Amino acid sequence: MTSDELARLAVHGVPDDVAWRWPGSYTVVAADDDGRTTIWTDVGGACPIYTLTVDGGVYWSSSSRALAGLTGNHIDPDWLAAWLAARGVSPLVDGRSAFTNVAALPAGHRVSVSANGTVDAQRVWWPRPRHADHVARLRHELTAAVALRVDVAESPTADLSGGYDSTSLVLLAAERLHPGRAVTGVTLHPDGITTGGDASYARLAGRMPGIDHQWLPLGAEHRPFGELDRVPVTDEPAPSALGYASFRAQLEWLRERRASDCHMTGDGGDALICTPALFLADLVRTRRYGRALADVMRWARLARRSVFPLLGAAVRTARTTRTDALDTVLTSLAEFGSQAAIGDVAWFPAASPPSWATDGLRERVAALASSAINAGRSTDGDDWPDFTTQHMASVMATTGRTARADVELAAWSGVPLHNPFLDSRLIDVCLSVPLADRRGPAEYKPLMRAAFDDLFPEPLKRRVSKGDMTPDYYQGLRANLAAVTDMADGRLAELRLASPAVLRRIIPLAAAGVPAAYGALETAISAEVWLRAIDTAPAVPWEAAKSIREAA
Repeated sequence: MTSDELARLAVHGVPDDVAWRWPGSYTVVAADDDGRTTIWTDVGGACPIYTLTVDGGVYWSSSSRALAGLTGNHIDPDWLAAWLAARGVSPLVDGRSAFTNVAALPAGHRVSVSANGTVDAQRVWWPRPRHADHVARLRHELTAAVALRVDVAESPTADLSGGYDSTSLVLLAAERLHPGRAVTGVTLHPDGITTGGDASYARLAGRMPGIDHQWLPLGAEHRPFGELDRVPVTDEPAPSALGYASFRAQLEWLRERRASDCHMTGDGGDALICTPALFLADLVRTRRYGRALADVMRWARLARRSVFPLLGAAVRTARTTRTDALDTVLTSLAEFGSQAAIGDVAWFPAASPPSWATDGLRERVAALASSAINAGRSTDGDDWPDFTTQHMASVMATTGRTARADVELAAWSGVPLHNPFLDSRLIDVCLSVPLADRRGPAEYKPLMRAAFDDLFPEPLKRRVSKGDMTPDYYQGLRANLAAVTDMADGRLAELRLASPAVLRRIIPLAAAGVPAAYGALETAISAEVWLRAIDTAPAVPWEAAKSIREAA
């Protein structure tokens, strides 16, 4: 946005498409003379805004923890319970934050905050199906998103993992900067191993003009579950918390060796570009039976499942709404170990309480589910073109807000972290692809592959999956077993959300490589690390000050 464009908004008023009118992730705030504040939230949730009603008025902030400093810095145990047992079921915590009484404004909305403390939110963004050249539109918007960052950065850097998402960002940056400048592409790798798997794809891309390809070796000291006592405080548990040792090492290298003032990652790309399995239910719902059967067969082959159960799931889900699906969540909350099978066609993953969950945790989540069912009946499906679009919009809003915690982690190390795939315009483009033009979930990012056909090296274009980091986490858990075990009797136990005895039993099983045990443990340790960071960090201080209007 230029200064002239900003001036026009001040004179002519702010249109409701302002939050996705320009490239980037941003919110827009307008303050009127009558004391009313209007906030247009971004589409992808990457720039969240929170409110707190207290002292007869409403405070708002880009940090929920900052607002919590006004009321004692109390964790919301209901939000935390839902995060632990039903992280993929966003309706349970819509409008809430991780802190008591601090509300989260919804993505893609216009929110009016009056001087007397009322808050009114109206959705102003829906993706409208467009019959257009979707490949060209994706390429154009991602190019603009990258240009926005690298044009103003003195030392731009980016992940270069070898996957589609990070590679596309690096190649676009190089195309923009070459021949006068270069982008530093950073590939993390186990010390002494720079061939095979993702590294081979990264090496091919790193040879392109305009890329300064750097290899950053990681040793035993950088394994996951290390340095958990050093994880900085964030608004909610950060995705990179368990891998903080390597994340911090990368950030420090970027700051000290490259003076990075803009580091781009491909976070959010999978959620945005990959078609969810729910799409199969949409095909049934819209009576595209032939294509539904064909795509279910392809998906069954990829997920290594039988065709008929998946087809049955697609038919059942086609007859439900997003709110109806919460009834299934309520049922699964009563059944320990009821995990969704890989590839299931459903609105939400099975919300199975982990084995260490207490009755109190399950009761909290069940109450949230009941409340969400009652609240959702009147608006379910309003103005959404199909199930897939509604689902993806919700997932992107959650993904963006969660990724914000990693941005906070990076800020503590002095590196500005950017996630272009969470930009509002890019989300609008990808979610405006009509149902008939979408490719099935069995195809690996065909839109991305087509959009970068001229840039991707040939071997990368043939890639049909991404690398697996799970073995590294098992090794890291074994190396840090004592420290992790000490966390069993921690804050989750104090909040009566976790059973310390059960946690102590599953920790060695997870370290031994039992997948179910590791899956149950990962969320508990992430939450415990975050709670300890909250406890040790000082609350955000506030002090009274006169507004500009009062001072005048």
